[in-house]
Amino acid sequence: MAQVADEFHKVIDQLEDGHELHDKDTEPDAHGQGGYRFDSPEHQQQLKEQRAQLWSWLKRVGSHMFKEGINLTKISLPVCLFEPRSFLERLTTNWEYNSLLVAAARCADPVDRLRFIIAFAVSGLCRQVSFHKPFNPILGETYQAIYPNGLEVYCEQISHHPPISSWELYEPNGAFVFYGNGNWVAGIKGNSVKGRQTGSNCVRFASDGATVVYELPGLQVKGVLWGVRVLKYSGQMVFKDTKNDLQAFIDVDPPAPSAGFLSGWFRAKKAPAHKPDQVVGRIMQGDTVLDTCHGSWLHYLEWDKGVSSAGAAAASAAAGAGAAASNANRRLWDIRTSRLIPAVPLENPLPSDCRHRNDVVYLKAGDQIQSQEWKQTLEEQQRKDRKLRREGGCSFDH
Repeated sequence: MAQVADEFHKVIDQLEDGHELHDKDTEPDAHGQGGYRFDSPEHQQQLKEQRAQLWSWLKRVGSHMFKEGINLTKISLPVCLFEPRSFLERLTTNWEYNSLLVAAARCADPVDRLRFIIAFAVSGLCRQVSFHKPFNPILGETYQAIYPNGLEVYCEQISHHPPISSWELYEPNGAFVFYGNGNWVAGIKGNSVKGRQTGSNCVRFASDGATVVYELPGLQVKGVLWGVRVLKYSGQMVFKDTKNDLQAFIDVDPPAPSAGFLSGWFRAKKAPAHKPDQVVGRIMQGDTVLDTCHGSWLHYLEWDKGVSSAGAAAASAAAGAGAAASNANRRLWDIRTSRLIPAVPLENPLPSDCRHRNDVVYLKAGDQIQSQEWKQTLEEQQRKDRKLRREGGCSFDH
């Protein structure tokens, strides 16, 4: 423990003096291992400013962060790490390729529909790439917005501990509703953060009453305190349509296969080389594989068979003007050509809307000092409210 503490204070001293730590002194560079790299000149300047403010916070946290890790959902973080919006508003960014949901609702074939939903879920991963984290919502906080194509979205924070956000996204003619809840679990240990949005994502369709349910993969951010900052997703996404007996298994950034000399030599002759950030998966009905997919969470998702002729029109509409017509029924999402449809917040929302929060308002105005003070004030108010609920006999923290 003494050695860990010595290393911790060495890190703090260098941060306080304004020095950058380098990967060669700590952990390997992530270059060549995939992920989204925050290495632009703008990002480098932001990193320098952000890390210069972290040392005082780290002194309060203590050296056990390097050895034991810390649950980031249970401690107060400095506002230099935040973007000026709440997690509720940030959620709607994940769904900006929602034309894929609209296309799914137009499909009569449930397999075609599932192909579009998987493309929608994978496309949202690259929309979560952000240099800063959003503010944790306060219990009862809300957010309302509408997408230019008419989709309406409503979000609310329904639990304080654990922090759970709930949402519903409606198609104006009732063709589908996308709903669910998310609980962010995250922890920092050493120079990296690992996290995951747990909870169910559900899409219910009016045409046959079927519901597709899925979960998101985990992520890791390396280079939090020193070195190159890189964000990577990994894990398996499972999709279920119980009504139509369909399942899909999508592996995000699966590990490279390990094998002995002979088996590895034979595999190399048959399979393509492993690529970081790749997405591979299959749709199944019982024991039968109906289709397989490949791609990258940073770039595209393509089905090997593709949607049927009946779903081709929906695929073309969702693909965007720059997509190749000959490939539109297989490559359902491509970051270069697919259309982004950002949400527009309502002009007169509820008083509980997250945009009214003073810590968010001040940070958006560039005043970190006032933002930090208001963040601490709101956190203290939440603790008092939670105590009152307990004293009143509330057995759950909703």
